[in-house]
Order: sequence, then structure tokens, then C-alpha cells
Amino acid sequence: MNQLLNKTTLTFIAFVACPILGLVTAVMGLVMIFTDNVVMGVVFLVVLTQVFIFGGLWATLKRKSLTEDSSGQ
Repeated sequence: MNQLLNKTTLTFIAFVACPILGLVTAVMGLVMIFTDNVVMGVVFLVVLTQVFIFGGLWATLKRKSLTEDSSGQ
């Protein structure tokens, strides 16, 4: 499991994947709200966007702990 979560993978997750997916879900939530799918739009905005925000924060903190440790990669 540690080989899958090396510094390069965590960098990609923290700085590329989670921000892009968070932005896409936020836009989809707004589009759903504007097209009268209010409940699903709010679910996208509140739940899914927050999942990607916390995922990015987790990956950033995990990456930071690995870069402070000399055996990160």
C-alpha cells in the first residue's frame, strides 16, 4: 500500500485530481440547480464537492509528512 501512496502519486492527487474533480462537481451542481434539479444539485455541491476538498487536503498533509520523512519514496 505504501508503494501506491508515494510522493508523486500524492502530489498528483493533491494538486491535480482532487481540485479538478471538485471544480467539475461544483459546476455540475450549479448546472443541476439552474435546470430545476435542486435536490441533486445541492447534494453535488454539499457532499461530493466536500469529498474532493477533504481528499485533496488529506493528500496534501500525507505528502507533507512524507517529504519531511527521508524515506518518502
